[in-house]
Amino acid sequence: MDPSALATGFAIASAFEARHDTVVDTFRKRLIGVCGPLGLEEALLNQAIAQARQVLADVTESIRTGQTQVNETAIALVWQSGAAGAHSLHPVESLRAATELFEPVLDAVIETAAGHPDATCIIRTATHALQRSVMTRIRWASESYMAFLLDGVHQAQLAERRRIARELHDRVGGSASVVNRNLELAQTYAETDPDRCQDKVDVAYQASVHTLEAVRGVATDLRLESRFDNLAKALRGFLDAMAEGNATVDLKVSGDESWAPPEVLAEVFLVVREALRNAFRHSFATTVLSHVDIAPHEVRAWVSDDGVGFDPDSGARGGGSGLASMRERIELLGGKLALHSVPGHGTRIEALIPLTRTVK
Repeated sequence: MDPSALATGFAIASAFEARHDTVVDTFRKRLIGVCGPLGLEEALLNQAIAQARQVLADVTESIRTGQTQVNETAIALVWQSGAAGAHSLHPVESLRAATELFEPVLDAVIETAAGHPDATCIIRTATHALQRSVMTRIRWASESYMAFLLDGVHQAQLAERRRIARELHDRVGGSASVVNRNLELAQTYAETDPDRCQDKVDVAYQASVHTLEAVRGVATDLRLESRFDNLAKALRGFLDAMAEGNATVDLKVSGDESWAPPEVLAEVFLVVREALRNAFRHSFATTVLSHVDIAPHEVRAWVSDDGVGFDPDSGARGGGSGLASMRERIELLGGKLALHSVPGHGTRIEALIPLTRTVK
């Protein structure tokens, strides 16, 4: 760059730099008016402001040197020191923030360069820098979001493995221990007390039958978790396999299942199944209701019972891991899970999953 062009670049860059605070203030006001996480959480808003200042720094340096400059080291530092929730921010929100930033930055560049002989060149350089700086940040945000999703899937898989281990321990381990203990006792009484020995063998036999039934039950559960073509059929199959207690169950699935992607239906099945299992095992209810409503824009599901209820803050009903797993599954799909329960007045679990991000 020749000396005169260099001097011009420095002058324009300095004038543009003086407008940074005004641009940031405009950007902040526009973000506050935008619906979504960025407009609601102060920590994420501050993270967006920090990134905006770095974008302005990239544009300023590009104007100063006459070449597109993007400081990726600064992006990493701002990203790593930013809000923890930024990693779970959907890329759509990052694009929305970028849209709100483009206009005030370009307006400031055009106003600063107005009347200069090299205005066209300066604006072009600034525009290239703005686009590259913003898109680099969106790429970082997208990669971070993918890592967040993969971690969520991994955690869900670990939770499912722990659940299976608990199922084997609770439903199979107990009966197997009874078999083993009674066979040991039968061996002890074999020579000294034949009648008592036979009693222990009979108990061991009955326990072995229960063990086999428990193994089949766990196997049925695992088979129902595999890919299925019909949510209603899968839920009814689970209810038939469960066949626990005397509660009356009312299951309804309405809407066209083709409106929801298979992976969404699979997660809904797992969540509803867990809610039903908890109702059967812990509520002592006489009636359990389960409804799933599928619409083009959302899936709503709820399970309620008229049982004993519990204090949600205590996490007493079935432990907290099942509820945490259900909530995690729904939130990974961009939805929300709500639990309502009062001791003596039953329990209701509701899930809402928007389909705008998942329907292709």
